[in-house]
Amino acid sequence: MIVAIDGPAGSGKSTVARALSDRLDLIFLDTGAMYRSVTVECLRQGIDMTDTEKIIQVARSISISFGNSANGQTVYANGSNVTTEIRTPEVDRNVSAVAAIPEVREAMVTLQRRAGENGDVVAEGRDIGTVVFPEADVKVFLTADPAARAHRRAVQRQGGDAATGNDAKVDAKSEEKILEDIKARDKADSERKAAPLRAAEDAHHIDSSALSVEEVIAAIIALHPGLGKRDARNHRSSHQGNESEGNSSDDGKSHTEEPKRSEKKSSIAAASKRLRSFGGNSFDDYYDTALADFPAPAKFFKWLAVSVLGLITKIWFRWRWDNDQLFVGDKTPRVLIMNHPTFLDPIVTVVHLFVHGIPVRTIYKSEFNKFKPLQWALSRLGGIPVDRGTADMKAIRRATTALSRGEMLLIYPEGTRVRSNTERGETHGGFALIAQLAKVDVQPLAIIGALDIKKKGSPLVKPVKVYLRAGQKVSFSDLTSTKRKDQAKEMEEMAMERVYELRDAMLKEHPGWSSRPSKMLMLPCAPLVHLYITPALSRPLKTRA
Repeated sequence: MIVAIDGPAGSGKSTVARALSDRLDLIFLDTGAMYRSVTVECLRQGIDMTDTEKIIQVARSISISFGNSANGQTVYANGSNVTTEIRTPEVDRNVSAVAAIPEVREAMVTLQRRAGENGDVVAEGRDIGTVVFPEADVKVFLTADPAARAHRRAVQRQGGDAATGNDAKVDAKSEEKILEDIKARDKADSERKAAPLRAAEDAHHIDSSALSVEEVIAAIIALHPGLGKRDARNHRSSHQGNESEGNSSDDGKSHTEEPKRSEKKSSIAAASKRLRSFGGNSFDDYYDTALADFPAPAKFFKWLAVSVLGLITKIWFRWRWDNDQLFVGDKTPRVLIMNHPTFLDPIVTVVHLFVHGIPVRTIYKSEFNKFKPLQWALSRLGGIPVDRGTADMKAIRRATTALSRGEMLLIYPEGTRVRSNTERGETHGGFALIAQLAKVDVQPLAIIGALDIKKKGSPLVKPVKVYLRAGQKVSFSDLTSTKRKDQAKEMEEMAMERVYELRDAMLKEHPGWSSRPSKMLMLPCAPLVHLYITPALSRPLKTRA
């Protein structure tokens, strides 16, 4: 497994790569430190930075090694510890010129590829995904706002936490000078002839300006199932190790002790193994755990809620699905998107999938969590909260993980209810990014009739008919764009256009239906047969066939 992380100076590449290597037991290859080590050695020897031949000689003869200390990674050049020296302003100003020399890059690339042959590696630099490891399993282009990068670098030089930029005070003038140096370096790196700074075409772009290291790591792990499995394995091993330590004592006797509450905090990898039937679980545990691994009481609650809501809504509104086989006949994981006129929309969708034995998780706005009983219910029903208007990497990670487990994901891209049968709401494109990261298709759905349930200002709920329709899936292979950003944008536009096409087609096919009361009120048994008995009987028949 090779993870390639590219990006400009100060974007957090080294910090993220180092933390990722620790978490996943990968070899950390700090390629930037290698070029800096060559620069340090040239400065030590008093070599003019325009003397290309001498710089090449240093690069071809230098010995570079990495070690560990209580303070983190150490870097050695020709046997000398240069860990601090490679981060000085003088090295910052000269390393781009050294790295731009083709022969220097060839010498470093040889060393880097040799390291990659020895096992699982996470490497960071400026051409890892394009030159050093073009066949890397995961490619990330990590960016950040220049001002944020300058602040991080200033904090780093003061001995603070370069990842967060909050652990040290910095001089404003010094930070301004660093910002100028970073902009100049970005220009030099992007314009140089030898391996210019650019993202690989298949790289995943992550902006770390407003993200913590853990959020960036979570986003990277979500990019590849192999990383998720590796993370899960490491968490299980760690948890088992903690249990072994907790069950031993100095007298050699075995003790079984109740784990501390802090040990029960969720992690994607281990939550499913630690959920308890009654108490001891956090909301995060439910967000991170597979639906199939929910404890029995939670499963019973979901069955009860779905049964009651499904029966009531089916009798009162006589909702029905068109193109049913496109929806429940295909159980491959995918992102479901739908127009959102009322709160009825997710109920009838989740009920229909549940009856057909298909696990689905619904993305909902985190504002609902302010009411704790509602948060409790939504967590047991498989909901995943998202902070609207932000790059909620935690929600994205949970969503992609759910898809990787085989669960479906229901998203309302309009973000809020649009109380109109003709208007189009503002599209929030997170669904395209999630589908892109999880490498799954997007399926458009549509609903009509729900707006006629009750008149504005009236407390009465009318028994009207509600129609729903499923459309053909949209695959990224269907798109014309080749770049990832362009693909995501095209997916947003195409998928939402199909949602509205489905809606408008149903409105034309069922004119005036909303004014007709539902006759199902006179046939209360029919919904039971249609909703519960027919699917239950059809599944074993299909299996035998």
